[in-house]
Amino acid sequence: MKLSLPPKSKSPRSPLWIAGFSLVELLTAMAVTSMLMIALFSLVGQSSTNYRISQRKVTTLADLRSLFHFMDNDLSSRLEGTRFFLRTNPAQQSEFCFIRTRDSQESNATGDLMACVYYISFSADDRNSSSPKLFRRTLSGAATQQLLDGGQTAPFPSYDPATDDPIAYNILNFQVIGQQRDAKGNWQTWNPQLETTPERIEITLDLIDDFTAQRLNTESQWLALSRSTDLKQREAVKRHVHRIVLNP
Repeated sequence: MKLSLPPKSKSPRSPLWIAGFSLVELLTAMAVTSMLMIALFSLVGQSSTNYRISQRKVTTLADLRSLFHFMDNDLSSRLEGTRFFLRTNPAQQSEFCFIRTRDSQESNATGDLMACVYYISFSADDRNSSSPKLFRRTLSGAATQQLLDGGQTAPFPSYDPATDDPIAYNILNFQVIGQQRDAKGNWQTWNPQLETTPERIEITLDLIDDFTAQRLNTESQWLALSRSTDLKQREAVKRHVHRIVLNP
């Protein structure tokens, strides 16, 4: 007589059941993996943002150094004993002018002397936007001679941003203070009303990077940023203070 074995039981303890994962376990693993991936992408994104901000600040600082090096060279050839013009315009930005010896390498030389004017003005970038720029105007030999002849009573020279060449872009603030030493050798603010020349000038300049500038299209937007005290809004603003010693 043959005996038949009962079929194998598919109980929870059977190897066929404990070898796989349940649906709940799979969903839990997917949820944990998703949260880890989100955290990783967020970290990478923040690192990329910090890198871009750092690169913009480095580029802005390099632009500042180049500008001040240019101004150092310009003022180093200032003609001794001539008037130094300094004033504040209605927009509370500084403007200054001085007379210097002309480089022999300049192709448009019309004499041995020339006057340079530095000022801030808004000018169009395209049909839909404008931005503030630092301009440098050079006066002709005849206009320079008129300044010399006028002495301390000569008016501040005129300028025109439509024809002058900008030398720096995206300028938020440009302040120039004349300084001179007192009897004790301490630096004090120079009085433009006196018939003297400052011994040095202190330049404070704020500018922003091109990426931030692309979001500002009107003069009111630029002014709002220049007056803002919000640290997040001003994180792209680079301020630099530079002092230049003038010839006696």
